[in-house]
Amino acid sequence: MNAQTIENGHRELVACHSCDLLHQKSHLPEDGKAYCTRCGELLYAESPRAIETALALSLSSLILFAAAHLLPFISINIEGNASTIFLISTIETLTKIDNQLLALAGIFLLLIAPLIVLLVDILLLYRLRFARPGKAAVSRQLLLLAGHMTPWNMLEIFLLGVLVAIVKLASMAGIILHEGFWAFVALVLVNLVIAVKIDPETLWQALERLER
Repeated sequence: MNAQTIENGHRELVACHSCDLLHQKSHLPEDGKAYCTRCGELLYAESPRAIETALALSLSSLILFAAAHLLPFISINIEGNASTIFLISTIETLTKIDNQLLALAGIFLLLIAPLIVLLVDILLLYRLRFARPGKAAVSRQLLLLAGHMTPWNMLEIFLLGVLVAIVKLASMAGIILHEGFWAFVALVLVNLVIAVKIDPETLWQALERLER
């Protein structure tokens, strides 16, 4: 459950997403943050340019996503037998070995789900920044969709698996990391920055301003 804003008479209360303790919401200075007095979790923040920053980073993520899938990912040389792997070719390999279920999972987790999350985030952030006041119905649906799709974005888990495989293969094969690999690493890092830079409460606050 994300931090929720509740109207109570003339007071605006915020429920901590971790322990559900209610706090009276107050005005914060620029770049200020409010934390739960019980568990210390972040309640909300005042970041005037958070939406613009997240939008710019999301557009960068889309470019990195395309580069990671289209550029050579890694080369493996075992006793003179060298092969270059593209990220998208891992799905083709799974299909060739007749593991259709695993191939479908790979297509969804490596391609479809992350791409949907990126496109939804970009469209949501664009509308939160540039849409006219009162035009919030689509933005609200996009925000809800983003909340449902984000847990399926598991690129960092795939990267961890790749790093483990590289460590295991390093002693028996020559490995060259290509542009696609570094674009993928940058993609994961940018996504982490977005997650740290903008919290769900900031998005809901922007949506509330759009609804007025």
